[in-house]
Amino acid sequence: MKLFLLWIMVVVILIPCMGLTQESQQPLSLEDCIQIALENNSQLKISESQLQIANKDYKSSYSNILPSVNLSSQMRKYERGPSFYIGDVFIGPSSPANVLTKGEDYGLGFSVSQNIFDGGYWWNNIRKTKSDKKSQEYAHLSQKQLTIVMVHEGYFTLLKAVKLLEVDDQAVRRSQEQLERTEAQFQLGAVAKVDVFQARTNLGNDRIEYLTQKNTVEKAKQDLNLILGRDPQEPIEIETDFSMETQDTTLNAMFEQALANNPDLKRTEQDLKSAKLQTKLAVSNFIPSVGGFYSYSRTVPDFNDLYKDFLNREYYWSLGLQLRWNLFNGFSDFLNVQKSKINEKIVREQVDDTKRNIMSIIKSLVDNLESYREIIEINKENLESAREQYRLAQERYRVGSGTALEVREAQVGLTRAEQILVSAENNAMITYAQLREALGELATAY
Repeated sequence: MKLFLLWIMVVVILIPCMGLTQESQQPLSLEDCIQIALENNSQLKISESQLQIANKDYKSSYSNILPSVNLSSQMRKYERGPSFYIGDVFIGPSSPANVLTKGEDYGLGFSVSQNIFDGGYWWNNIRKTKSDKKSQEYAHLSQKQLTIVMVHEGYFTLLKAVKLLEVDDQAVRRSQEQLERTEAQFQLGAVAKVDVFQARTNLGNDRIEYLTQKNTVEKAKQDLNLILGRDPQEPIEIETDFSMETQDTTLNAMFEQALANNPDLKRTEQDLKSAKLQTKLAVSNFIPSVGGFYSYSRTVPDFNDLYKDFLNREYYWSLGLQLRWNLFNGFSDFLNVQKSKINEKIVREQVDDTKRNIMSIIKSLVDNLESYREIIEINKENLESAREQYRLAQERYRVGSGTALEVREAQVGLTRAEQILVSAENNAMITYAQLREALGELATAY
């Protein structure tokens, strides 16, 4: 009984707390969404792991200038068959040949080798992996920018959907008010029955638009959650009050800024540097290489003797230099050089193509942004005119000098003006974010 009462008390306490937690959930701002995405976005995490691999490859490239040290140990049992020799002395077929037929020995040794000169391969390989690492750093910045832009697109797409839902809700309210007004006038005999039917049809159509837009809002919430790296079904609300602040500058200044900061362009430039170094690596195969080595080993018949008189007996050591020069290997080195030069040419074209594309993208985004600004100003005026037209149409219909069709046309015009303004404002925000991405600003802004 006491346990049951305790359980009831826990439930009574937890239920209000759960409700308080749900009610205290604050709408997410654009900055909040960006920070969540930078922590959770899957593609950005993959890019971070790829950057870590590039860092490891760069550190690994130093292994070519460090000595190589090996330690070896062996245990061997052997059996020698009948022989006509004792050592190197021939004793003939008539002599006993049973000397040293079985035995065992143990060995221990170590060796050190050092690369002295390899035609510049080790130095150019370090430089190449460093360029590859920088290329991956810029690729990571590019992915970071892309993530931020996707958050902008998802956020403003949801914001636009929410605003359009409010417009559709207002349209339903207007249709409901018009239906009630028409029914009242019909009761007074001021309008025909067909006007009531038309008003009901208009209300039904507006409700359909509202329900369709409601589904669009839910889909936009799921898409934004996916960008943020969260469960698509997780509840999410965003702040609906947002004003865009843009910075105006000349087109040439934008081009210069993009050429200096765009991470995609910087990445391709590092790829070109890496391709040039790859050609030098291929050429180094035509140059002789020099290395030094030292080795020490000993072999004894008894394991306990392996560590006795380590430096005095039954040992072998060698010290020397080794020169290697590949004179011919079936034109493989020659073809590798030719392939590297062709790849270098390809990457150089990619750099030029990236520059042209960036300039084209910036020009298009600037033109679109200017168009949206003009559209916004025009639609603000159109919206005021549409509101006045709707008011006048209602007034004429009330006094009997207008028709229901005129009221409906004015209502549709008002709703359309509100929709165009909402779409233009949010599309302008998305376009401005895309422009900042092309200029290379977003990666450093967050």
